[in-house]
Amino acid sequence: MCGIAGYVGNFNESILKKMTDKIAHRGPDGSGHWVCQEAGLGHRRLSIIDLSEQASQPMEAVEGRYQIVFNGEIYNFKALAADLKDKGYVFNENSDTAILAPLYDAYGESMVHKLDGIFAFAIWDKQEKSLFAARDHLGMKPFYYAETSKGFVFSSELKALLEIEQLEREIDHEAVLSYVRYLWCAGEHTMLKGVKKLLPGHFMTVSEDCLCLISKWYDVPLTQNHEEKTPEELLSLFDEVVADQTVSDVPVGAFLSGGVDSSAIVTSMKKHLGEPFDTFCIGFEGEEMAEEGFSNDAFYANQVAKQTGVNLHHITIQENFVHDLKDMVYNLDEPQADPAPLFVKRICKEAKKKGVKVMLSGSGGDDVFSGYRRHQVTAMLEKYDFIPEKLQTLAVGVLKNLAHKKYLKRRLSKLHEILKSPKDKRLLHAFYYTEPKVLYSLLGAELKQAYDHQTADYLEKVLESSKDFSSLDRQLNLELHGFLPDHNLNYTDKMSMASGVEVRTPFTSKNIIDFAFKLPLHQKVQGREAKWLLKKAFEKRLSPEILYRSKAGFGAPVRHWLLKEEEFVRSVLFSKQAMIRGLFNAATVKKLLEN
Repeated sequence: MCGIAGYVGNFNESILKKMTDKIAHRGPDGSGHWVCQEAGLGHRRLSIIDLSEQASQPMEAVEGRYQIVFNGEIYNFKALAADLKDKGYVFNENSDTAILAPLYDAYGESMVHKLDGIFAFAIWDKQEKSLFAARDHLGMKPFYYAETSKGFVFSSELKALLEIEQLEREIDHEAVLSYVRYLWCAGEHTMLKGVKKLLPGHFMTVSEDCLCLISKWYDVPLTQNHEEKTPEELLSLFDEVVADQTVSDVPVGAFLSGGVDSSAIVTSMKKHLGEPFDTFCIGFEGEEMAEEGFSNDAFYANQVAKQTGVNLHHITIQENFVHDLKDMVYNLDEPQADPAPLFVKRICKEAKKKGVKVMLSGSGGDDVFSGYRRHQVTAMLEKYDFIPEKLQTLAVGVLKNLAHKKYLKRRLSKLHEILKSPKDKRLLHAFYYTEPKVLYSLLGAELKQAYDHQTADYLEKVLESSKDFSSLDRQLNLELHGFLPDHNLNYTDKMSMASGVEVRTPFTSKNIIDFAFKLPLHQKVQGREAKWLLKKAFEKRLSPEILYRSKAGFGAPVRHWLLKEEEFVRSVLFSKQAMIRGLFNAATVKKLLEN
């Protein structure tokens, strides 16, 4: 796990060093640079597999033809190494980085299909004078790039590209609209027009004269041929995936919230590792969690730790979180309105103190196995499709008015808005944080103009491309194209790497995704029970109290916190700089605050 940067064109090693210095937090264990007349590659190293100097990067390969920089982990590198050895290639068989250039030499662009892991890498071919770069199937590892007047540049984080004087820095209105709509930036757009993200499951080639060609190599395995699976089949596959992801030359630990996903991972890790290992849980002071609809994870995490015999470390979060927000914005490179990144960073910092450099996380469990409330709603609407839409809307409207708890009223209001939207838009509407009528009133003049000219955003296009499949499968496809890579995996990578820790996510394994997308609806959601088959698979390892507890997100009582920080909130929203930019309608923002 590392940080990478590089260029093709008229740059130099001095610029390359500035770029890698900006991402030094991603690789505190070492740095390296390589340049030639046409290109340059830079690297910051976090040593996980093969701690020797032999694994340092940039790495030369195949008799000097290639130079490579790599960020990530290849879980099946031993099997791939054996294949390459049979073909006559000579390389360091203890390093997953060392197999990539020989694999590219042997199989060309199709080599990405052979990789099981999380990755972003770039290979310079001295013979062809071209760059080949690729990103893993769900985009756990980031890859930002820009085309400038002096050439092509790339990096693991956007902040490194700000070292390029020729970079176009104008605000990208598409990205701002996406953020206001979803609370994260969907697709290839970033907050700067001049910078793009290489989409998950894509690769690119860059020629000597900086011509970029981008191709898709992976897509979510949607199918109409569903197959029933047994709990035993899922458990066996899951144990295998977790075993692969615990391979490391440094200590491995885990997030443990006491929810189904993290608890399942911990039981599989314990089965494979045998010995106790360190796990980490976040807790909060005060009574506000219940008022916001969140549970106290510590109670459930303690039960799982006691049952499995792992070491559990509690981290308590207090209300004075405001000073962390500036660091969070810097670390993320993209706006995300969610406190979860702060907690990932806090956990990873504590893990690093305990000597743990690799952490396994349950991220992706809800997205792959249908764990969010919106999936239950979609499954319910499919089942009761015979009920007239107006009657559905009326019933939810009545329930909303009867709800006493604020969080229940919010959830029912959300459902009410979804039901009022056109039927073909409901799946997308479930991802909206800001309703269209509210969104438009928030916008300043330039953003309103951009909104008026927007034909379809990234997720609308994704939804349209899946119209031949069931509603729930289409929604899960949206999760894996948007919320999971651009929100959850983005902050998981950025905040863990800011702490010098690598996070691995078993639920996002290609094999797990293939398995889950073949399941019929009734093995995903049954009535009010989400993640049905996953829970059945772990019934012999986890108690019913853990498996069948109410759904609770990785949340925090942010509303309560911000109410006590009104001065700070106003200083940000109505700063001189914000007023000059004019991205938002100040009067509407003020009205929202007052309400």
